[in-house]
Amino acid sequence: MAETAKTNFATEGTESFKLSSGKKALNKAENVVLNIQEDKTGIITLEKRTFGEVSLTGNPIVDTFRKINYYFISHSSISLEAKATFYHLLSVMINAGMPMVKALHSLITQSANEPKLQMVINGIASDIESGQSLSESMLTYPEIFADQEIGMIESGEASGQLSRVLDNLAKDVEKAHAITGKVKGAMMYPTVVFTLLIGVVIAMLVLVIPKLQELFTSSGAELPLITKIVVALSDFFINQKFILVAGILLLVGAYMLISKTDFGKYAIDKTKISIPIFGKLFREAYLARFARSLSNLLDSNISIVKTMEITANSIGNEVFRKKLLLAMEDIKQGIPLAENLNDNDLFPPMLISMIDVGEKTAQLDEIMAKVADFYENELDTAVAGISKIIEPVILIFIGVTVGTVVAAIMLPIMKLSNIAGAI
Repeated sequence: MAETAKTNFATEGTESFKLSSGKKALNKAENVVLNIQEDKTGIITLEKRTFGEVSLTGNPIVDTFRKINYYFISHSSISLEAKATFYHLLSVMINAGMPMVKALHSLITQSANEPKLQMVINGIASDIESGQSLSESMLTYPEIFADQEIGMIESGEASGQLSRVLDNLAKDVEKAHAITGKVKGAMMYPTVVFTLLIGVVIAMLVLVIPKLQELFTSSGAELPLITKIVVALSDFFINQKFILVAGILLLVGAYMLISKTDFGKYAIDKTKISIPIFGKLFREAYLARFARSLSNLLDSNISIVKTMEITANSIGNEVFRKKLLLAMEDIKQGIPLAENLNDNDLFPPMLISMIDVGEKTAQLDEIMAKVADFYENELDTAVAGISKIIEPVILIFIGVTVGTVVAAIMLPIMKLSNIAGAI
């Protein structure tokens, strides 16, 4: 028999509906939690806690709009800058003696520009009010909080140094945001230029060359080789456009499928750190992330084995991940970390030497912090160097491409002009 259930939202509004005998609580990963209770009268009440405001008005148009808005907010992402601010403010409030729940509710009002973050903070506050710890609640948001962050917070709760750990996390996330911005910034300029250049060339092949081709064909003169090549490309883009589009879609689909496999992820990440110019940039970014993660986790009194596991799973590159997981297994057998990484070209000799010194002096966390600073500075230098190298390369590429198209157009025109002059 179906029973009437009333849904109490996290903010305002209720919704009544029929609930069949198959009652089920949704997982928080789906952004909804249902607490099912049945009173003596047999009425089942579902306390539905969502990660934001979904108050129903009874107006189908307004309610539909609110549900669509909620869907997009709940499936959006949180910027690294906003997360760093969250950690920093929470650290300050806890250090000032403010209770955790009160601090979280205060942060909800201060995160008006980040609606997804408001949803997450509201969910965490509700979990803590029900008896969970901060780290336990964060585990239900794996798409927001990395294993490294949760591990550090769990350690901070156990040691009574949560405020210091949160402050370290804020600095770590800020530096990660800076590194990501530098890498993206270095790649943005050439990507935009090459995209525009390809668009211009395709437009010329589709719009300009066909009109000139009629002139070239009517003259009956032998066309230069470069013109024949450009004309053939123009014919292909115009007459075989469906094959071209299908080929592009096929390549994109194949890439998306392969990138989801273990082999595909490894191959793509291997290529990423091996490509000319930008490969060095990616490697230094991963080394900086590795050193910073190692320093923060060890400083939070997390064991070296757990530290290696968390670092491997959060570094963001399958090649580094597999090597670090292998090193973790060797550490379990008593082999030092420096000896583990010594036979791999992913880690420079300088880094290996610093790890060796840190292990022998029991100051690995402090030394890794300095190594992270070094690689972050190296990343700044690399970005500046790439900017200087990439500009002349782009100019040369543009010159060759545009010059080829112009030559393909002008050579037959000049030839026809000479014929007309002779006549």
